[in-house]
Amino acid sequence: MWYNPVNMKDWKIIVSAVFVFILAVFLMFFFAAKNNSKRAVELYKQGLSFYNQKDYQNAYYNFSKIAFFSELYQISLLKQGQCALNIGDKKTAYQKFKYLSNVSKDTYIAPFALYHAALINMEHKKYSYAYKKLKKIYKNYPDSDYKKASSYLLGVLYKNKKPHLAKKYFTEYLEYAPQGRWAKDALWECEELNLVMDSDEKLIIAKSLYSNSDYTKALFYAKDLSSPEAVLLNAKIYEALGEYKNAYTCYLRVLTLCDETIEPDEISQVVDKVISFFDGPKSDVCLSLLKQTKNSASYPAVLFEYTKYVPKITAVKCWETIYTKYPNSYWAAQSLWNTFLYNYKLGYIKKSKELSEVYLERYSNKKSTPAMKFWHAKILLEQRKTQQAKLEFKELIKTEPDSYYAYVAHNILRGVNTPFNTSIKSDIKTKVKFSKSDLKQIFNNDKTLVLLATLGDTQAISDLRVHNDFADSYIAFVQKNIPYCIYYAQKGFDKLEEKPLHSDGRYKLLYPIKYADKINKSASQNVQNPYLMLALMREESRFNPKALSPVGAAGLMQLMPQTASALGYGTVSATDLYNEDLNIKLGIKYFSDLKNMFEQNEMLAVLSYNGGPNNVRVWMDNLDKMSFDEFVEDIPYSETQNYIKRVFGSYWNYIRIYN
Repeated sequence: MWYNPVNMKDWKIIVSAVFVFILAVFLMFFFAAKNNSKRAVELYKQGLSFYNQKDYQNAYYNFSKIAFFSELYQISLLKQGQCALNIGDKKTAYQKFKYLSNVSKDTYIAPFALYHAALINMEHKKYSYAYKKLKKIYKNYPDSDYKKASSYLLGVLYKNKKPHLAKKYFTEYLEYAPQGRWAKDALWECEELNLVMDSDEKLIIAKSLYSNSDYTKALFYAKDLSSPEAVLLNAKIYEALGEYKNAYTCYLRVLTLCDETIEPDEISQVVDKVISFFDGPKSDVCLSLLKQTKNSASYPAVLFEYTKYVPKITAVKCWETIYTKYPNSYWAAQSLWNTFLYNYKLGYIKKSKELSEVYLERYSNKKSTPAMKFWHAKILLEQRKTQQAKLEFKELIKTEPDSYYAYVAHNILRGVNTPFNTSIKSDIKTKVKFSKSDLKQIFNNDKTLVLLATLGDTQAISDLRVHNDFADSYIAFVQKNIPYCIYYAQKGFDKLEEKPLHSDGRYKLLYPIKYADKINKSASQNVQNPYLMLALMREESRFNPKALSPVGAAGLMQLMPQTASALGYGTVSATDLYNEDLNIKLGIKYFSDLKNMFEQNEMLAVLSYNGGPNNVRVWMDNLDKMSFDEFVEDIPYSETQNYIKRVFGSYWNYIRIYN
C-alpha cells in the first residue's frame, strides 16, 4: 500500500483556497445581510407610513415582507397583528400574536403579544387558553405594565370559580393602577363578590375610590382603618367632602401616629394643613403641635416649620436640635445648611467651615448638597487655600454638573468676576437632534426600543407600555408636548443617584429647545442673550403657550397684561398674550427694559422679572456689603431666590449641552 504524499507547497495552496472560499462566503452573507437590513428598514418605514395613514392593508403587506433574520422581524410581526386587529381580522391577529409570543423573549414584545392573544381568546370564550397566557405574563414578566392588566383579567376568569382568588387579583390590579382602564370595573367586581376584606384590601379599595372622586364610598372602606396611611387617607376624604373638623382631627392624628409609611414630603404637607385650620399666630399653633408630637417621627417636621415664624436666633437653636438629635430625619440636612449659612453671614468662618465639614461627612444627594459643596470651597478660597478650593470646585462640577452652583463654580475657575453677566451671544440651535448614542441612554440600551425610536415609531413604544420616565419624556417630545417632556425627564433625573455627563442625551429632554427662531429674532432686536431668554422661558412656563398663573401672568414669558400694555405696543389683554410671537416679543422687550434700568446687570434684571424692580432696588443696598454669591443667598423671598438659581442653572445647562 502506498500513497502520494502532498508536499508543503500543495498544502499552502489548499489552505489558501479554503481561506479564500470561507472569506467569500462570509462576505456574501455579510453583504446580503446588509442589503436585507436596508431593505427591512425601507419596508418598515413604508409600512409605518401606511399605518399612520390608517391604510392597514398596505401597511400589513409591507410589514409581512420583512425577512425572518432581520432584527425588525419580531417588531414587524407585532405590527402585522395590530394591522389585522384594526381591519377586524381577529383570526390573523391571533395567529401573529400567538406565534410572536412563542418566538420572542423580549421584555416588552413578549408580554404585549401574550396579552393581546389572551384578549382574543377571552373574546371567543376560550378561557383556558387565555388563562395560560395571562399566567405566563404574570409569572415571567413581573415588571411589565401588562402584568397589571393581566391581574384584572385573571380576576374576571376566577370570579365564579374561586372568588377569594379573584378578590386577590382585583385588589392587586387596583393597587397597581387605582385610576387604570379597568379600575371602576375592578371596584364593581370587588363589591359584587361580597367577601370580607382585610384592612390592606380595604385601604387599596378606598385609595382607588378616592382617586376616582367617589369620596362617600371611599370613606365607607377607610373610616375604621387605623394605620397612619389610612388615617391620612381619611383626612383627605373628609377634606374633599367639606367635613373640615373631622379632616383636622385626622390630620392631627397622622402627626402623632406617623411612621415610615408616610413620606417626608407628605408629613410636611400635613403640618401645613393643620396650621392652615387656625387663624391665630402660626408660631403658637406650632408650639402646640410640638407638645403633641414630642415622641413622634413628625416632631422634626413640626420643629422645622416652627423656625419660619420665630426670630432667627430661635430658629438657629431649633435647627441645631434637628440635626443633632434627629440626624437621620428628612429635615436634618436642610437644618444644618441653614445653620451654616447663618454663621457664615455673621462672619464666623471657622464655625462655618466646621459645620460644612460635618455636613459633607454626613449627607449627600440632598437638596442643599450642591450649595454646601460650593460654599465649603468658597471658604477655602477665602482662606487662600487656592489649590484645594479649585479641586473642590472641580469636584462640585463633576458630581453636581447640572446645578446652579456648578455654573458659579465654573465661572470662578475661569476668573469671571461678574458671573451673572452672560457671555454666550450666539443664536440658539433651531433643532434638537437625538443621535443613536442619545437614544441608547434614553432607553437604557434596550435594543428594541432604540430601534423603534430610530425608525420614528414612538406609537409602538407607547403601545409596549414602557415603564421608563425618560421613554415617556421622549414620546412627549416627539408629540411636541414639551411641558410633559420636561416633567417626565425631571422625574427620571430625580431618581438617578449620580448625574451623567453633559453629553448624555437625556439632558436634551430635560432642557429641550423650543421657539428658537422667534427667540433668536427678538433677542437680536433687543441685544439680549438668546440662551438666557430660552432659560427664562423654560422657568416661566415650561414652554406652555397657554400657561396662566394664579395672579394672571399669561403665556410663554408669563407677562401680566398691565405690564405688557406699558411696553409701547398698545393695550394688551390676557388673551393677546397667548399669541406666541407677541408674547416672546414683549417678554424679551420687558427684560431688555429691566436690564437698562439696572445698568445692564443681568442678575438684577432676572430678579426684577420675578420679584419686581421696586423690591430689587431695596435689596440692592446689600450689594455694596457682600459678593454676588452672598447677595443671592440673602434674597428674602425664597421664591425669588430659587427663581434666579433656576434661571441661571437652566442657562448653564443649555450652553453646556448645546453650545
